[in-house]
Amino acid sequence: MKLQFKIYNDFMKKFKIIIILIFALVTLAIYFKRGHNQPPPTPPASRQEIDITIIEGWNLRQIATDWEKRGLIKNENELYAILGQPAYNYLANKKVAPRLNYLDNNGQDSFALLKDKSSGVSYEGYIFPDTYRVYADAKLSEVLQKIFTNLENKITTEMRAEIKRQGKTVYEVLTMASVVEKEANTLTDMQMVADIFWRREKQDWALQSCATVNYITGKNDPAVSAEDQQVDSLYNTYKYPGLPLGPIGNPGLNAIKAVIYPKTNNYWYFMTGADGKMYYASTLEEHNSNVYKYLR
Repeated sequence: MKLQFKIYNDFMKKFKIIIILIFALVTLAIYFKRGHNQPPPTPPASRQEIDITIIEGWNLRQIATDWEKRGLIKNENELYAILGQPAYNYLANKKVAPRLNYLDNNGQDSFALLKDKSSGVSYEGYIFPDTYRVYADAKLSEVLQKIFTNLENKITTEMRAEIKRQGKTVYEVLTMASVVEKEANTLTDMQMVADIFWRREKQDWALQSCATVNYITGKNDPAVSAEDQQVDSLYNTYKYPGLPLGPIGNPGLNAIKAVIYPKTNNYWYFMTGADGKMYYASTLEEHNSNVYKYLR
C-alpha cells in the first residue's frame, strides 16, 4: 500500500510540473501571437528645425519682419510685447519696458549681461547677430534664451574685465557698438570711429550720427535732412550730446570688440566717400574739404 501511494504521489508531482509547463508555454504563445498581431508603435513625430540668421546691425523692426515671414511670430507687436518697442523712451512716458526673467537653479538671473540694461528701453542691442538652429514651432522665449546664451559666451571674461577697467558698462558698450556698426564696415575703421566717438562722448560733444536719426524715423537715409536732425528724441545724437538713450541696433562681435579695444588716433571727424572708403580729418575745415572731394 505504501509503495502504491508513493508511486501515485510521484506521478502527481510530475503531472503538476507538466501542467505548469504546458500553461507557461500556452501563455507565452498567446503573448507572442498578440504581440505580432499588434501594429508596430508609431514613432514620435520629429519636430521641424529651421535656421534663422540675424544680420549685424539689424534692429528689432528688421528682426520682427524676418521672424514674421518665418512664422516665429504672428506680427511685430508679438515681438515688441516681449522685447520692447524700438526707439521708445518708456521712462519719459512713465512706463517700464518689458522685462525677461530667466532664472537659474538658485533663483538668480541666468544672464549677467542683462543686469545693467536700462529699464527704460527695449532689449535692442542684446539680440546677438548669428545663425541659430531652432524648432519651427519653438516658443519665442526658447529662441531668445538661445540668443542670450550666445551673447553671454561671445563677450568673454577678459572683455568684461576690460570694460570694467575702463569704467564703462556692457550697456554703454553695446550702445556705442550699435552706432559704430552703422558707421563703419571694416574692423580697422570700426576701431578708428570708436576712438573718435569715445573722445567726443568724453568731451560731451554731439556724436552726430545719421544712423541714430534713422533709427528714430525708420528711414535709411545716408545723409539725414535738417528737419529730421531736429526730431526730439534722446536717441538723436544731433540734438543731444553723448551716447543715444540705448542701442540703435544689434551689433556684431567686430563692432563690440572695436568699441572695447579702439584704435587710438588724433582725428575728430570722418566720412564715407562715394567710393565706399572712409576719410578722416582732424579739423572741421579738413572734414568739409573731404566732403567736397569725395562726395561729388
